[in-house]
Amino acid sequence: MFKFSFQVEPEDESPSTTSKDEERKPESSTEESKTTVNGDSDVYPCEELDFELALQSNKTAVNPDVTSTFTPGAELAIDYLNHLALLDETFTDDIVTAETDHSDLIPNRYEGGLKVWECTYDLGEFLATCEERRAEFDGKKVLDLGCGAGLLGIEALLLGASCVHFQDYNKDVLTKLTMVNYDLNCRSSTESDEAREQKSTPVEVKFFSGDWGSFTEKHNETYDLILTSETIYSTQNYAKLLQLFDRKLEPGGVVYLAAKTYYFGVGGGVRLFEQAIDTDGRFRHEVVWKCESGVKREIVRITRKL
Repeated sequence: MFKFSFQVEPEDESPSTTSKDEERKPESSTEESKTTVNGDSDVYPCEELDFELALQSNKTAVNPDVTSTFTPGAELAIDYLNHLALLDETFTDDIVTAETDHSDLIPNRYEGGLKVWECTYDLGEFLATCEERRAEFDGKKVLDLGCGAGLLGIEALLLGASCVHFQDYNKDVLTKLTMVNYDLNCRSSTESDEAREQKSTPVEVKFFSGDWGSFTEKHNETYDLILTSETIYSTQNYAKLLQLFDRKLEPGGVVYLAAKTYYFGVGGGVRLFEQAIDTDGRFRHEVVWKCESGVKREIVRITRKL
């Protein structure tokens, strides 16, 4: 239902440097609040969303026919809404326009959050299939950046994280998809609110919508782990992303970033992001996983330089 218009070119060609903004005509503005952040025009400011309030309007049980299951590792299964569950939803103009145009991209409006992209599955499996990596989550604070359906953040909770914050650009993505998926997997329907409150190690979960620059400036939390997938397709956002890593990552923290080697037609990719990291000078990077068949994909481990 939702897709980027990525075209896989012959392997001997260089990735296009055409930006998304150059490819598309300006879209009409919506009625939602927008602001200017760090020189960027017309972006959504950071907003913390109320989970209980957002789900009050949808108290009915989720039909199993509109869910899929991701099994990243042994004894670890995550249920999530698939596109069938979204067909009858009412979305903002941004997402309606994207659907009408058969695209997942309206710059500074909607950027593909209703679809689970391939690299999310890659990173989820990578983190869950090694005991050493699974142990990294125990009692840790985690940010699922550009979370979309929230599978990586939900996995972090199931692996023992003490705090997970979900961030995505578009508010509708969080309220109609991420929060529902979290509710499906992490809130037992048979467990009372009182019982949850009496747990000795309560888990903190928050949801944030809006632009990365605004999130960096307005939200002061730091994290042991930052998980992010398919977020480096636009080279214009690299400086903003690296600044977020610098402000939000604990001194000994780790970023796991999953992405396609090249995003043909939109300009970004792993090699270009590695160049941005090297130019920036604050971080080390290491490719820890690769898929060489089909559309080439990679996982990069990023840490601070000592």
